[in-house]
Amino acid sequence: MGLALVVCHLWFSSSLGYAAPLVLDDFETPANLLNGRSNVYVQEPSRALHVRTKDVFHGGTASLMLKYDKKGKGGPYDSGGWCGYYTQVKSGRQLFDATTYTKLTLWVKGAAGGECFMVGVADRHWDEVGDSVKSEAIGAYLPDGKVTTEWQQATIPLSTFFVDMKELATVAICFESGCFPAGAGRGTVYIDDVAFE
Repeated sequence: MGLALVVCHLWFSSSLGYAAPLVLDDFETPANLLNGRSNVYVQEPSRALHVRTKDVFHGGTASLMLKYDKKGKGGPYDSGGWCGYYTQVKSGRQLFDATTYTKLTLWVKGAAGGECFMVGVADRHWDEVGDSVKSEAIGAYLPDGKVTTEWQQATIPLSTFFVDMKELATVAICFESGCFPAGAGRGTVYIDDVAFE
């Protein structure tokens, strides 16, 4: 889906007064489907790595593989630093209006099961300070109540995030201290078909 098709989709959906699902990223191409850039973010001593892989996927032929090593000690405030992955929904200075959507969905599976993360959403304010508003741990939104080695769809109400839905900048996968015993955890998760619905 190219940028022109996304714009056409948004116009058609808004002209009917509702929004059809909009896939933000299916990980088939380097940029997301809103043409935004994506990357990991890290603060030592924590680490993260992202790779688009064709070995494991839910839909299409690829998914995002995220390896994380969230430390419990060291770094700023002796909290072990931080790590995660973000993808932009803004285009240059143009922020994304998500007011016609009610939820954010994504498919997830773990390499071993039991992996954990939170989803972060940033509007203009949070983007300017380099942070996001976080969801609960992902298990709260999964049918099995936790990440397993099978694909599951997480459904997160956008009302979870106390941000300005008219001015969204990024969506993130956040490996937060609160996800892990003693604030530390490591593992590999696969993410696919991130969408606004």
